[in-house]
Amino acid sequence: MKNRIAGFDGLRAIAVLMVFLQHRLFGDIGEIGHLGVWIFFALSGFLIIGILSTQRARIEAGDSRFGAELGRFLFRRTVRIFPIYYLMLVVMCVLMAFGLANPELAGGMPFHFAYLSNFWIGSVLRYWPGRYSHLWSLAIEEQFYVVVAPLLLLLATRRHRAACWAIVALGLAALFAMRAAHWDEITIYTHPLSNVWLLALGGIAGLAIADDRGRVRAWLGHGLTLFVLSLVVIGLCAAEPRWNMLDDPLLFTAISAAYGIGIAALVASIACCRNTAVMGLLQTRWLVGLGRISYGFYLYHNLIPDLTRNRHAEAWFGGVVPMWAHMTGIVASFAISRGIAWLSWRLIEAPILRVKARGEPVLKATKNVASDVA
Repeated sequence: MKNRIAGFDGLRAIAVLMVFLQHRLFGDIGEIGHLGVWIFFALSGFLIIGILSTQRARIEAGDSRFGAELGRFLFRRTVRIFPIYYLMLVVMCVLMAFGLANPELAGGMPFHFAYLSNFWIGSVLRYWPGRYSHLWSLAIEEQFYVVVAPLLLLLATRRHRAACWAIVALGLAALFAMRAAHWDEITIYTHPLSNVWLLALGGIAGLAIADDRGRVRAWLGHGLTLFVLSLVVIGLCAAEPRWNMLDDPLLFTAISAAYGIGIAALVASIACCRNTAVMGLLQTRWLVGLGRISYGFYLYHNLIPDLTRNRHAEAWFGGVVPMWAHMTGIVASFAISRGIAWLSWRLIEAPILRVKARGEPVLKATKNVASDVA
C-alpha cells in the first residue's frame, strides 16, 4: 500500500469525481463520466501490465513458474476487488428480499455476480439500469484481467508491447465494425472490445516509460507537455456529444483513438511529472485521501439515493426543487458516499490488504519449495 506512484491517487480522485458528478447531474455536464471511466481504464492498464511484465521477467530468469505467477496475480486481484464487491451485492439482495430495495432489476444479479454486468446492460436490457449502471466498467476490468494475465505471462516480455498493440488494433477494428453495422449505442459503449484497448494503451504507456533511457520520461514529465495533453483531453471530452453523433464510422473511430491515446499519454505524463505545482495539486491531502478509497467510493456512490431528485422533495418544495436544494443534495450524497467508502477502507479493505501483505512471503516460499520439489 506504500509503493504508490506520486500523483496517481490524485488522478483517481479527479476521475471518480467526474463519474459522481455525471451521475448526480444526469448528463447535464457532457460526458465527463465517460472520461473518468477511461482514465481508470488507462491507469489500470498502466499498473497491471507493468506488474505482469515484472512477473514474466521472474519466469524468464528461472525464479518462478507460470502457474505460480498466474496464481499470485489472481490472488492479489481477488483479495483487492472481490470482498467489498460481493459484500455489496449480498447486502442488496438481502434488502430486496425484505422489500427495502427495488426488486425490479433483481434479474441482473446473476450477471453482476459473474462480472458480466456490461453484457446485461448492453445486450439484455439495452438501457441504463439506474443504481447498477456503474457496474459495467468493473466487469470490463475483470474480463480484461482474466484474458490478459495468462497471455502476458506466457509471452516473452519483449513481445508484451506488441501484444498490447494487437489488443488496441482489435479493439479499434471492433469499434469501427460496430459503428458501421449501426449497433445500439449502449451496446457499443459497454462492449469489452470497445473498451479493453484503453487498458492496453495504458499498458503500452507504462512499458514505454519502463524501457526508456530518459528522453521520453523527460518529455512526458515536462509541465508544458502535461498542460497540452490536458487541454487536448478536455477538448475532446467537451466535444464528445458532437463527435459521438458522427455517421462516418472511420472518423468516429479515429477520434476515439486520438482520445484514448491522449488519456494514456496523460497518465504517463503524470507518472513522470516532477512539476512542483502539479504534484502539489495532485498530492493534496484531500485528493489523495479520496483517491485511496476511490474503488469503494465508485462502488457505493450510485447506490446512495438522490436526496432531492424525487417526488418527496418536489412535494416538499411545492413542485419545483430550487437549485440550492439540488446542490445541497449533491453535497450530502457525496459526503455519505465518501463516509461509507472510508469506513469500507478502514474496516474491510485495508485490514485485508495488510493480511495479504504479511501472507505473500509465506505464499512465495511455499511455491518456491513446490517448484524445487517438482
